[in-house]
Amino acid sequence: MRNKILGIILMSALGLQLVACGSAEVANAEGVELETVAEAVVESADDAKESEAVAEAPVEAKEESAQTAQETAAQIERYDFEGQYYAGKGNLSITQEAEGKFLIEVWWAIDAASHGEWVMNGTYDEGSQTITYSDCVKHEFTLKDNGEVDTDVTVYSDGTGSIKIVDASTILWNDDMEHVADDVPMTR
Repeated sequence: MRNKILGIILMSALGLQLVACGSAEVANAEGVELETVAEAVVESADDAKESEAVAEAPVEAKEESAQTAQETAAQIERYDFEGQYYAGKGNLSITQEAEGKFLIEVWWAIDAASHGEWVMNGTYDEGSQTITYSDCVKHEFTLKDNGEVDTDVTVYSDGTGSIKIVDASTILWNDDMEHVADDVPMTR
């Protein structure tokens, strides 16, 4: 009975070996290393599956990789201007909120104890590479000696203006209400 089972296992292993292109070690007839044969058969089958997968994968991976790279490049190219910009006594932040829509926040020092803050939502025009806005709210804050806010005055809530994207590291802010930073490049 034992020899019969051993013979069946050996024949099965040899059959699998033939199916797997014969790359496994051949066991001799005196019934030796079945583990080696089984391992070799499994390895051959795995190698065959990997070869098929590798043959198909590069085409799909290249197509997906190229498409993803194009989409990423387009988005980076379009919105690489998001971030913080600085000039003199102020800084400006651009943050994307939705496709083509941006939150803009500006902080500009008036003197040592006070500063202005502008908050607006703008729409980006790719053709002119400009963000325009018409809902700007400006606050002026005065600070106490300990840094806490002493006064907060809303100056206006209907400000208009634009931000011209010069390049990936430079913008020009044009505030139609007070012309705070006209012709002053703000950079990263």
